[in-house]
Amino acid sequence: MPSYSKAKCCRWMEVIMAMNENKIRQRWYGGGKVGMFAKMAAALFSFVVSVRSKLFQWGVFKTHQLKVPVIIVGNITAGGGGKTPMVIWLTNHLKSLGYKPGIVSRGYGGTRKVEPMYITPNANPLASGDEPLLMAKRTQLPVMVGKDRVKAAKALIKNYSVNVVVSDDGMQHLALGRDAEIVMLDAKWRTGNHLMMPAGPLREPLERLNSVDLVVFKGKFEGQHHYELAIDCIHQLNHAQNTKDSAEFRNQKVVAMAGIANPNGFFSLLSNVGMAIIKHPLPDHHNFTATDFKGHEETMVLITEKDAVKCESLNLPNVWVVKVKAVIPATTVNALNQIIDKVMK
Repeated sequence: MPSYSKAKCCRWMEVIMAMNENKIRQRWYGGGKVGMFAKMAAALFSFVVSVRSKLFQWGVFKTHQLKVPVIIVGNITAGGGGKTPMVIWLTNHLKSLGYKPGIVSRGYGGTRKVEPMYITPNANPLASGDEPLLMAKRTQLPVMVGKDRVKAAKALIKNYSVNVVVSDDGMQHLALGRDAEIVMLDAKWRTGNHLMMPAGPLREPLERLNSVDLVVFKGKFEGQHHYELAIDCIHQLNHAQNTKDSAEFRNQKVVAMAGIANPNGFFSLLSNVGMAIIKHPLPDHHNFTATDFKGHEETMVLITEKDAVKCESLNLPNVWVVKVKAVIPATTVNALNQIIDKVMK
């Protein structure tokens, strides 16, 4: 069994469930009824997860400990939990402290022909995947993508002399040894009905949270470590120097388009600053073409940074990109610094 087989299984389940996202969300987070087939599938998935974990513990499958510390930023639930903004913040923070971090990622959605693949800020998003390219742009740090994160991390260390690796996702990629694990959860959805996929959102049993170093929620959560997203600036697609204040979008028709795991978070971010938006959600990792914007030529369209990396080849003067930043309370920064101090000692 390949070391990344469970991750592939999770992705397969997520693709199937994306076909009926609203119904699934109601089941997972809204108290909807869970059918017998879903319960049986969840029991089977839970068994596979347990056996696979034991095989790694017993040494049947090898865990590779690397020459430099590895920090995992992942989740135990399906869908977006705010990993990418945290990886961007954490690696930039490590750089500011004088370290030489690098990023490894699965590169989901990419159609690359090279494994692993080094991602530059000017890479083709169809090959790299949207999230790795966004991280390369926002951090200006080495980013390596690959199905096998061990190979990707080793290539990063060998070729770019990084002294700490941050893995975007990879909680379930047990072949990659790790020195710290940071789990991201959405403050609104949390762990839903606490059931394993496909009956619930869990990729691993809830008890897994007891063994991680830190749990951070995306969204305000009093008494818990968390961060909030705020609008940094809004700039015209392909013209980052041309910016507008969010107030300039309040008194006109605005379409908010998002091909991300939780588009409602993006829509709420815009609504919270007073915009009256027309929501246009698309599937996660959607590959944008000019057709997606057809009918909106005379309308202002706002998109996410993640989606913008796939629109750079399009001539769309009416499309504007919402650049966000992570606002992290001092208590959470202190907790993250403690992890850094522990792994870098």
